[in-house]
Amino acid sequence: MPDFSPVITQAYVRILGRPPDAGGLESYNQAMNSGLTEEQMRESLLRSNEYAIKNPDTLRATSASSKKLKKATKKKTSKKKSRKR
Repeated sequence: MPDFSPVITQAYVRILGRPPDAGGLESYNQAMNSGLTEEQMRESLLRSNEYAIKNPDTLRATSASSKKLKKATKKKTSKKKSRKR
């Protein structure tokens, strides 16, 4: 089985600012050997509670952007509906 430890360690350090704990390293290594992609592993770290706690401003910014996008989408949809009438 391939050893994904270097990839996992790099992701932990870049995303969470620390090396992986033994359990996390083993868990992700097994998952990646079972088909989890590097992108999915990184996404999992970005969606973790630890990342959210360490980066509360990022979470708020993402949430605000999502709300703005939803509002803009609703406005476009409303305009399209009113044009069809």
